[in-house]
Amino acid sequence: MKVLAIMRKEMKEYLLKPGSISWGLVFPLVFTLAFVVRFGDIDHLAPGLVSISVLFATTSFVSSSIIFERRLRTFERLLITPVSYGEIVLAKALVGTVFGIFVGITTLALLVHFMLYPIHSLLLTLAVITLGSFGFSSFGIWLSLVVENPINVMTWLNIIRLPMMFTSGAIASLTLFPRWFLAVGLATPLTYLVEALRSSILDYYEVAPLVPSVLGTAVFSALFFVLGIRALKRLY
Repeated sequence: MKVLAIMRKEMKEYLLKPGSISWGLVFPLVFTLAFVVRFGDIDHLAPGLVSISVLFATTSFVSSSIIFERRLRTFERLLITPVSYGEIVLAKALVGTVFGIFVGITTLALLVHFMLYPIHSLLLTLAVITLGSFGFSSFGIWLSLVVENPINVMTWLNIIRLPMMFTSGAIASLTLFPRWFLAVGLATPLTYLVEALRSSILDYYEVAPLVPSVLGTAVFSALFFVLGIRALKRLY
C-alpha cells in the first residue's frame, strides 16, 4: 500500500513534466518514425528501436521526478513518512516501468504495421519490455541520485544513453564491428535488452541467445536497483 501510494503521487505530479514528454515520449516516437520513413524493411531494426524507446522513456520519467524533488528539497517529505529507502526506490522504479511499458508497446504497435514478419512471441516480448523497463528505471534513479548537481542529470543521461544506442547493436549489428568492440557491447546493459527482444520478436539472435540475454537484463536490473537504494541512503 505504501508503494502504491507513492506511485499514485508520482504519476499525478510528474507524468506531464516537460522532461517526461520531450525525452520520454516524443523523442522515441519521432526517432522511430525517422527510421520507418527511411527504411522499407525495418524488421531487423524493430528490437533496437523498441529498446531505445524503453531506455529513453524510463530514464527520462524517473529522472524528471528526482531532479524536481532534489531542486525543491521535497524528498524529505517521503523520508519522514514510515517508508523505507527500498520502498521509495521500488515505487519510483515501478512508475518508470509502467511508463516504459506504455512507450515500448506504442513503439512496437507502430512498427508492426511496417514489418514483413509477425512477432514471434508477443507474450515473451511484453515480458522482456517489462523487465527492461524496470532495469532502466532503476538505472535512471541511480544516476539521478549520484550526480551531485541535479541540474546536470539530463546531461549525464544523454552522455551515457546516446553512445548506448551504438554500442548495443540497437541500430547497427555488433557483428559488423571489429571483434574487440564486442567486449564493449557485452558491457552495455542495453545490449541484453536488444538481444532478448530480437529473440522474442524475430526468433533469432546475433551475439547472445534468449536465456543469457534475459539473465543479463535481470542482473543489470537488480544491480541498478540496489545501487539506487545505496545512493539514496548516502544522499539523505
